[in-house]
Amino acid sequence: MQKASDVIGRSVVVRDGGETVGKIKDLVVDTDGRQVLGFVIAEGLFKSARVAPWAGVQAIGPDAVVLTATESIVKAGDAADIKAVLDKDLSIRGLRLQTTTGKELGKIDDFQFDEHTGAVLGYELAGGVFGRNSFMPTPMSLELGKDLAFVGAEAEATIGKMEKE
Repeated sequence: MQKASDVIGRSVVVRDGGETVGKIKDLVVDTDGRQVLGFVIAEGLFKSARVAPWAGVQAIGPDAVVLTATESIVKAGDAADIKAVLDKDLSIRGLRLQTTTGKELGKIDDFQFDEHTGAVLGYELAGGVFGRNSFMPTPMSLELGKDLAFVGAEAEATIGKMEKE
């Protein structure tokens, strides 16, 4: 399991050629599919950002993200799924999380994902329901907006159960 914030800033190396090609600037996440789609390596206007789609990632280690080949790095405009997410210009981290019934659950501080599959496992929340950091397993639905993210009302019960365990 990896935290998004721990991966940002790691070196990106290519196994084929042994070259360091940059650092992770951000993660590209499909919240509908609950999946990390890839990594932003060099920022630019949406279509020109250099990204490494998940399929080209060989390993996510403690010091570097290892890509299989230099060809694993593409312009965001050439990876349709990544381009679609970047075009929305929304970020998960920093959004306030609220249920669809209007209950504030906290601020999304970070998220955790499986380093082998890219599956998003859950979100770390600051403040909110318990007044301290808590963890919410990935909900069935997470709707992102400019200022808020929404989850179903059942998400609050999930956070409560985790706090009691």
